[in-house]
Amino acid sequence: MKFDGHVKFGICIWRIKMTKEYNFDEFMNQKLKNPEFRQQFEETDREMTAAFALLMARHQMGLTQRQLAKKTGTAQSTIARIEQGNFDLRLSTLKKIANGVGKKIEIKII
Repeated sequence: MKFDGHVKFGICIWRIKMTKEYNFDEFMNQKLKNPEFRQQFEETDREMTAAFALLMARHQMGLTQRQLAKKTGTAQSTIARIEQGNFDLRLSTLKKIANGVGKKIEIKII
C-alpha cells in the first residue's frame, strides 16, 4: 500500500493505492505514531467535528443552507464552506450559527 497524505484547506487528503486487503484502523494506528501526522490529524478532526455538528443541527432543524444564512445574517457560501471544513471559524461566527439552529457553544480546554 502506498500513502500520500497532504493537507489542503485544512482537510487531510489521502491517496491510497491498495495492494492487499487492509484494515483502516491498523492504517490509522500506524500513521498516528508519526507526531507530525498526529498533530495535523487532531487539528483537522476538531475542525471537522465542529463542521459536522453544525451540519447535523441544520438538518435537524429542517433548514437549508440558504435559510440558515438568512436567519443568522451569514452568507450561504460561508455556511457551505464551514460544512465542508474549508473555513477557519471565528467564535463569533460559530456562536451566530449555533444560535440559528437552536444550539449553544461549549468550549473545553483539555
